[in-house]
Amino acid sequence: MPVSEVILQHVYSSLSSLADGEVKEKAQSLAAHYGVHPATIYRYAGMMGLRWRKEKKTKGQTKVPESVVMQAGALIHASRRVSNEIPLPSCDALEILEDSGLLNVDVSTGHFLRKMREKQISAEDILRPAPHQTLLSLHPNHVWQFDVTNCLQYFLDEAKGMGERDQEMELYKNKIVKTAKKIKKELLRYVAVDHCTGAFYFRYFYASGERAIDGAQFLFEAMRPKDELIKQTWNGDSASRLGKYRMHGVPFLLIPDKGSIINDKANQNLFKSLRIDVQPHMPGNPRAKGAVEGMMHFLNRFEGRLKLRRPKNLDELNLWALDYCIKVNAINLMRGVAPRSAMWSTIKPEELRLCPEEEVYRLLIRKPVLTPTANGACIVSVLGSRYKVPDSNAAHRQVEAVIYPYEYGADKSIEIHFNGNVYLLKPIPRDDYGRLSQGTVYGEYKSPKDTATQQAKKEFEKIGAEWGLTYKGTGDKRRAVAPPLEFETPLQVFGHQSEKVPNIAFMNPKGTELEIRQHDAPVNAPIEKQGPIEVDRAIAERRIPIMEFIVTVRQDLGNVTTALNARIRAEFGESIEIKKSEEVIEQIKAGMWPQADSGQAGMTNDVRREAV
Repeated sequence: MPVSEVILQHVYSSLSSLADGEVKEKAQSLAAHYGVHPATIYRYAGMMGLRWRKEKKTKGQTKVPESVVMQAGALIHASRRVSNEIPLPSCDALEILEDSGLLNVDVSTGHFLRKMREKQISAEDILRPAPHQTLLSLHPNHVWQFDVTNCLQYFLDEAKGMGERDQEMELYKNKIVKTAKKIKKELLRYVAVDHCTGAFYFRYFYASGERAIDGAQFLFEAMRPKDELIKQTWNGDSASRLGKYRMHGVPFLLIPDKGSIINDKANQNLFKSLRIDVQPHMPGNPRAKGAVEGMMHFLNRFEGRLKLRRPKNLDELNLWALDYCIKVNAINLMRGVAPRSAMWSTIKPEELRLCPEEEVYRLLIRKPVLTPTANGACIVSVLGSRYKVPDSNAAHRQVEAVIYPYEYGADKSIEIHFNGNVYLLKPIPRDDYGRLSQGTVYGEYKSPKDTATQQAKKEFEKIGAEWGLTYKGTGDKRRAVAPPLEFETPLQVFGHQSEKVPNIAFMNPKGTELEIRQHDAPVNAPIEKQGPIEVDRAIAERRIPIMEFIVTVRQDLGNVTTALNARIRAEFGESIEIKKSEEVIEQIKAGMWPQADSGQAGMTNDVRREAV
């Protein structure tokens, strides 16, 4: 029950000046006076800002670790759906942490949720959009925002005109894929809005999807003077509407979606030619085109009228859309200041960049130049179609293929640039047998006109005849034949090359004698010089390493003692002659090696026994 302001003021004046020990008695007195409980008096005092309870020393402290609170927020954030919903409640996140052994503190659910709210990581905080900046455009036509919306709820019937689908019955989530496959064409709404003044233009297209050529056509209409569009639409009955709709010119900056219209190479060349800075916004960020989103208020009001009158075709729908644009831009105030057309008319001459005429505009829409190579019949293949280049010099050479989808897209005609000429070519049709229909019938064959290279070859033969050359063969197999031996050619080809060397002499450096060594000889005796001129080139005795000799002894005798190994190395060093090695092995077998001296008389038989 609400309490009167008089009672609150009386309680405040009675208790505000008392010390802590005097409050209780006065509160009881006031409670008896008003017939309420003393706790109610304390509550009244609290409403007026009076507090006597001492703050706890543990105020603001908690037993719940901060890391656990963050883990709960991570669980909630992980359950976020694409539809921007969080189905996992915070109490379930707390339960998951307890079951996982990550929370070992006894804490109430309310206190835990309060800590999450304090750290701003509750479900409500996570779903809250991120802060954004307010963007400003400098002047009219500085920034345009461009958007395409699929009006899937509508369709056009040739007999019944425009109709509306039952979205709940046809487009609910379990049937939307099946229904989408049946939809061959879609009603698309194209909108362009000037960010500074709010001036806008919109129209509808009925196509199989968002097409680059439709986007180029819409932007042309948006950038051209609207009186020109009004004359074309009302066809002689436009006098009363002229001068009432102002919005045209080429924008400096265009903010679109990352759709096929912007990604198309032909349209990118258009934007580059018109010097439009295209900056697509990130997907899933409708705030980036806030001016277009604000226009939905008027667009929904326009489409709400379609319930009252059905357009018979797309042209009538776009006529009504243009008529609605004239009215809203001329009458409705923008930001409560002035109508959109009036605000846009304040544009300065240097800010208004005029859109070119339609013929020039269409020529700016072209795909990147292709460079196919023509075959011997001067036929090039471009995007699956074949084209005949009328210049025979194009055979086996690269040509430039320029495609203007807006101008020549209907019949697949392209421009071929070659040798300074431009040819507008149509694709070669195929006959009933799948062959290219353009050619020459057997029996009526005529050679193509000689190319510049072929004409030059004939001149080459005349020049070569003066040098004694003759030619044989036909066509591409024709080759030159050297002149006969007795022919005196005027060409100086051989025998004079050394005369081109000037009168110079080079140093003659001294060399180093090479030590000759046979392939199977690992060590070679040093070469002894017999004199300053004569050198002994005799091959030294072949030698083998001492380790190889010891291995051979072991293979023949079965064992080599330490004493025998040491005696061999002491006797012969690092290597031994092959012939000598054979003799030593035979002597060891016969017990005749090593030869015993006076101090080693009994050593021979011991070595022999050990070896055996």
